[in-house]
Amino acid sequence: MTSRARMVRGGGRRASLASAAAVAVLVLWQLLAVAAPASAHAVLVSSDPQDGSRVTSAPTRVTFTFDEAVQLPTDGTAAVSDKGGAAGRGAAMLGPGGHEVIVPLRADLPDGAYTVSYRVVSADGHIVTGAIRFGVNADPTVAPDIAPATVDPLQVIAGVAQGAVYLGVSIAGGTVLALLVLWPRTRQGRTAATLRWSGWVLVACGTLVRLFIAGPAAAGSGWPGIVRLDGFATTLHEAGGVAGLVRVALLLALVPWMTRPRRGARGQRALAAALTVGVLVTIAVDGHAVGASDWWLAVPATVVHLAAMSMWIGGLCALVTLVLPTISGAAPDLTSMRRWSRVAFSSVAALIISGEYLAWRQIDPVESITATAYGVTLLVKLAVVAVALVLAVISHRRLIRRAAPDGSIERRRAKRLVGIEAAATIVVVIVTTLLVSLPPARTTYGPETTVTAPVGTASAVITIDPTHTGPQRISVRLESASGADVEPKAVSGTIGTDSVSGVSLTFTRHSSGGWTSAAIAPIAGTWTLQLTVDLGDAGTYATSARYQVWG
Repeated sequence: MTSRARMVRGGGRRASLASAAAVAVLVLWQLLAVAAPASAHAVLVSSDPQDGSRVTSAPTRVTFTFDEAVQLPTDGTAAVSDKGGAAGRGAAMLGPGGHEVIVPLRADLPDGAYTVSYRVVSADGHIVTGAIRFGVNADPTVAPDIAPATVDPLQVIAGVAQGAVYLGVSIAGGTVLALLVLWPRTRQGRTAATLRWSGWVLVACGTLVRLFIAGPAAAGSGWPGIVRLDGFATTLHEAGGVAGLVRVALLLALVPWMTRPRRGARGQRALAAALTVGVLVTIAVDGHAVGASDWWLAVPATVVHLAAMSMWIGGLCALVTLVLPTISGAAPDLTSMRRWSRVAFSSVAALIISGEYLAWRQIDPVESITATAYGVTLLVKLAVVAVALVLAVISHRRLIRRAAPDGSIERRRAKRLVGIEAAATIVVVIVTTLLVSLPPARTTYGPETTVTAPVGTASAVITIDPTHTGPQRISVRLESASGADVEPKAVSGTIGTDSVSGVSLTFTRHSSGGWTSAAIAPIAGTWTLQLTVDLGDAGTYATSARYQVWG
């Protein structure tokens, strides 16, 4: 009877573990399904009315169309006249599919110039802002009144919270794994428990902070928005919010094993490992990994990247706090350090290989690595990783070379060298946190470019800024063969590609000379600018110029 009861309990326990694992797999698969449709960074592909256009009748609404579904925070749009009066009517709304933002306008707008701004959240969690201007029976000569970029304290806190998640995963998951694989006798005790729970708390707190401040950060409502829970319901329906909720659930599921790891049977340890991988997946889908069609490969690569980072940093934490303080001079010391060297080498190799692929996805063209904040930050990360690797090689060689004949290691020297290496890896975590908060280089690279085109005996000097997909500003200035300015009576034109028919441009003259038009390039590739220049008595000329749009 007792044997049968044990069999029943064993079968029930295995069934419970299998059910829990199945639920975890289903939840994570659903999470991937939610995140999969995302693209990298929302780009405005068109607006109605067009930016810089002059219309003869007052529109009843302004429609912004983006290349991906976006989220619209509370008070995410504003419409004002050139006199500062409100031109909007009611709240803005999302169109079907979430690709359009519709801003209702007051009926019978008087003649004048108007500016309509937007603030939306793209699928990768980055905030995208912009504005268009148009005129009703008037030239839209008033430039959009967009406040200069400032550092949002909530965005800073969100970055710190993300860093806490990375550090917590490394301390908790990496340390536990390193102890189980390399130093199983030291996994018990107060210090090991402190490391486990410290990492758990960092991940949990970082996740909750990001959940609660995502809405106010997107809406720009500041600290009061946190108290009002601005956008919280919207956050819970986004990929990042779903990832955060699943992560919290997985962390709670890990609590029993965290409390009593010694009593965990093999099946329970396997389930704990699966839940930990699930936590890594939730981190992976809440970022750049889901920013393209190859998300199915980028998400596993990011999980490998996070796991390798956790093993490296967690192993170093275990060495500094648990292993080295207990070195007694016994012969197994050198063997243990050599075994750690092999594990660390494997972790770093996985870190570099997965990191190369993830960086390749975000760097396009190669020039963007030195011309964008993302690229420069990536170079800093690579430099810090290189320094950490050099320190690791030096420390391990010195330890092995200076080991005593019986294989023992001097504790003070070992702790100092490993501590320096651990400090370098913490810097890697900090730089990584900054890196994931930046939009990818391929979505922001677009340096100002200048091209020329012949206009009779003169030349048109054309400046396009920026040259990445989305809104652009095209400026045209004419000069003679001798370099003197030539003033045309009128300038008109279109832009287009082989797949995009010519889109009309509305050029307005600057008081300081030159003509400027707003434009939108929805796709990357080679674009052609067709210009018609009226030189008065000298005649009217048609010319063209080609330029590259990145995206």
